[in-house]
Amino acid sequence: MRRPSAAHRPVPAALAAAAAPLVLVACSQPPPATPAGTAHAGSVVTSGRPTSDAPLTPPSSLVPPRVHDAGAVATYLGDHDLAGLTRTGQESVTEAVVALCPGGPAVARDVGPTAYARAWEGLGGVRADVAAITYPDLASASSAIEPLLAAAASCRAPRTTNGITTAVANQRRDVAEGMPLGRVDVTRVAPDETRHDYVGVVQVGNVLARLTYSALDAKVANEKGSTALALLARGVQEL
Repeated sequence: MRRPSAAHRPVPAALAAAAAPLVLVACSQPPPATPAGTAHAGSVVTSGRPTSDAPLTPPSSLVPPRVHDAGAVATYLGDHDLAGLTRTGQESVTEAVVALCPGGPAVARDVGPTAYARAWEGLGGVRADVAAITYPDLASASSAIEPLLAAAASCRAPRTTNGITTAVANQRRDVAEGMPLGRVDVTRVAPDETRHDYVGVVQVGNVLARLTYSALDAKVANEKGSTALALLARGVQEL
């Protein structure tokens, strides 16, 4: 049975509130140590899997990284949608590219059973796209993401090209809910418009996923992008 798409599953208010911290909590700022079984405000912490609408949980209750079945990942991603946006043509993207820093390292694979790519668009010039690659084991996924995270932590803007000036901000590598991730905000200033991109890459077990959320407003790009990446990562984690 195919999973219902994310667009059709109700999102609890607590999950929406917790989504942004998934991509914003840095390794250098770990959550306060809390004994297993102690309740946080607004959540219940146990020694097993955290509930889907719980905020960030202490290390004692994190889900250990594991290998997710490639078929289950493909089915989930095929049904996944980004709230408020419309999918573009199914054949518009033929290569899954996972990268963070502009001009930095990337991993790519032709779309197929273990690689996914799709694009969306919305009102006001909003655009988004997702790419994901499923690896056979945890070690190969970790090896693939490491150069991307290293580049994110020290990302620098490329030179002005074809009249487009690029700036980067908030570049960092984090670990949230046990999942390694990197993020960077990219601003491109062209003669006709200024566009802001939130770019995030996360490793969920043996799956690497990259989400880019682009808007004319920086706050929209950052908030919508961080929430969308959190929901995507948690969805794969629960497979």
